[in-house]
Order: sequence, then structure tokens, then C-alpha cells
Amino acid sequence: MHGPLETLLKTQRRRLVAHLARSLGLAHLALAEDAVQVAALRALQSWPTEGLPANPAGWMFRVARHHAIDVLRAADRHVDLPDGEQDGQTPLPLTVPAAPGRLAGELDDEELALLFAACHPALPMASQVALALRAMTPLELPAIAEGLFCSEAALAQRLARARALLKDQQLHLPAGAELPARREAVLTTLQLMFAAGLKASGREGSAASRAVDAAASPMALCWEAIRLARAVAAHPVTAHAEADALAALLLFHGARLTGRLDETGDMVPLPGQPRDRWDAGLVRLGCEHLLASQRAERLSRHHLQAGIAAEHALAADYASTDWPAIVGYYRLLVSMDPSAAPRLGHAIALAEAGSAADAQAQLERLLPHTPQALQAHTLAALSRAHERQGRKAEAVDHLQRAIAAALHAADGRMLQRRLSTLITPLDE
Repeated sequence: MHGPLETLLKTQRRRLVAHLARSLGLAHLALAEDAVQVAALRALQSWPTEGLPANPAGWMFRVARHHAIDVLRAADRHVDLPDGEQDGQTPLPLTVPAAPGRLAGELDDEELALLFAACHPALPMASQVALALRAMTPLELPAIAEGLFCSEAALAQRLARARALLKDQQLHLPAGAELPARREAVLTTLQLMFAAGLKASGREGSAASRAVDAAASPMALCWEAIRLARAVAAHPVTAHAEADALAALLLFHGARLTGRLDETGDMVPLPGQPRDRWDAGLVRLGCEHLLASQRAERLSRHHLQAGIAAEHALAADYASTDWPAIVGYYRLLVSMDPSAAPRLGHAIALAEAGSAADAQAQLERLLPHTPQALQAHTLAALSRAHERQGRKAEAVDHLQRAIAAALHAADGRMLQRRLSTLITPLDE
């Protein structure tokens, strides 16, 4: 029964937590998360012997809700339940809706409420994003920590502090004037949600992985991030140029999802991706959102990142990419955000634009300060900068170091394939 449970948690965990938090009150968001985990453990114990319930999601909801109520009673805390959910009554089954088109369907109010509720302004921005990712995605702590460029221990402490700060806050469904203050954290959460799905989709690494239900695949997280980003951009209160810019960014990257994996499920680097497999419809939608984002009074990092993604999405082939334009976007982005990721992107663009020596110098300064999650990428970029300058031995050395630093086997395989093109039989 492990397979059905894993699929359910990947596809319905977010809705289970949101539904339970609404049932208990958003002040009990952390308890809702824990209760769903308890329900999962009980499913592992009972489903193999008792069989799969007719409505697994409804079963999970009832078990989680009863556990949460027991916890609150033990703490001598009264819970006012909505009509039809009083103790002793069986709540309506939490049905699993038919899978809609990847960009179709109405936004689920509970999910939107949970996302904005988790991004509480009483918390520091980084804690808002961490809490929202934990509540909104099936991601485990290591994956969230990698996306936030911090250690798992540091993330656990951040989440604990966030929950302690929110303990005395009356969490509720934000509305009206409360929403704009939370928008930036929401947009950052959605960007990281997409990035996590993107990374995971290339790390399944075998044709067998594609046999998994599409709704449970990591790419489903990407489509959900796109759906929510477009919903935020369309909401009458949260609609904003930055929201359109983020929607454009995710759509441009989403358009390339169909070309970034090979027949075995491994990642294909951008230069080798078959562009005729990219989704032209998503590119057009991205352009529409990018055009709408131009009403902004000032450029945001989302605008600049969307501009970079547009250059890649609209280029006829890799050789036609306007690298000088991308260098310009990154230069502005680094002036807003001098952290490691934008600086790495700037250096990569410099090398591709013909300034490999400058790129090498920047990368060598960056390497000692690069987070572990970016070490392999930085070393691979240094290899490329040396290769561009005709220094094959140095390129091979840095690529071998990048392979050793890769945190995931699929990343290592992709770098190993690149290494094989650098090393000829005579070199071995």
C-alpha cells in the first residue's frame, strides 16, 4: 500500500492540510501538518491489512482531524468546528477532483487562503517562505533547505521559531488590504515551488519513473506553481506587475519542461534541448504576462528574471541567444540581489557572450563563498569558461571537481556526459 499512499500524499497533501486548517482554524496550521503526517503513518499500518479505503483522501482527512481534536482536548483547548463537522459526525468525504487541464480550472480557495495565511507579516520574509513551502508542498526538509540555500538543521530551527512566533497570533483568512503586504513572500514561495519541482523532475533518472501517475510527478508541482502564480496575477486585490512578471517567468520555464528530459528521464542541458518540443502555447502566454508586467513603475527581480527567460524561450536556437542582452539583465539583477545565484548566472552569461576571462575571474572570486547547493554548478561554469579560452586541461579538471561536488546522481550523470565530450580516447 506504500504506492497509493505516496501518490495520495504527493497529489493531495496540500489540500488535506488546507482543508484541515480551515476545519480547525488557521491558528492550528502546524497541528494540521502534523496530523496529516500521523494519518499517513496510520495508513501504512492499516491499509496493507484492511485494504485501500474507497475514498483514501477522505479516510486520511478523518483520521488526521480526529488526531488533531484529541491533541487539542489533551491541551484543554476548545475548538469550534464548522457546521456539519461536530465531533462524532463523519465529515463529508474529501473527494479527489478530476485532473483538469494543466492551466485550466478555478483556483481552490482553501489553497490560496493557506498560501497567504502562511506568509504572515509577523514573520521574517525567509520564515514566511519556509513555512509556506512546508505547508503548500509535499517537499521534505532537505529539498526545501536546498532551495533556500541553508542546512536542514537551520531550516528546522527557522520553522520552529516561525511556529513559536505565530503561536499567539490569530491566523485567519487574509483579505482586502491584508493581501498586498504578503504578496512578495507568496511570489517567492511560488518561484521556489516551481524550482523544486523542476529539480526533482530531472532527478528521477529512469524511464520507469515516468510510469508514475502524472499528477504525482515532480512536474505536477511546476504546473501547480504556474496555476497559482497566474491566479495571483488575476486576483483583483493581488493583481500587480510583479505577479505578472513571475507568471511570465514560470510560463517561459514551463514551456521548456517538455524538452529538458531525454528518453531515459535524465536532464538535457539547454544547448542540447530540442526546441521543437517546447510548448509554443506557454511561450505565448508568457509573453502576454510579460507585456502586462510592463505597467510597473519600477523593475523587480521578477521582471529581470522573466526577461532572461524570454530571451532563451524566444531564441530560434542556442546559437541565436542574445547573450549580451542576458548579461545586461543579470548586471541589473546583481545590483538588486548580490547573492551567489545571480552572480553565478551573470558569470555564465559573460562566458557565453564572449568574455570568458572576465567570467573566470568572477567565478574564482565567487567559488569560496558559494553555498553547497551551487558548488557543482559553479565548478561546471568555471570549466566552461576555461573551455571557451582553449584551456582543455583546466576545463577537464574543474568538470571532474564539479562531478565530485554534485549532490544528486542525475546531476553527476549530466556532467559526466559533458566530460566525455571533452576527453577524447587519446587524452585518456
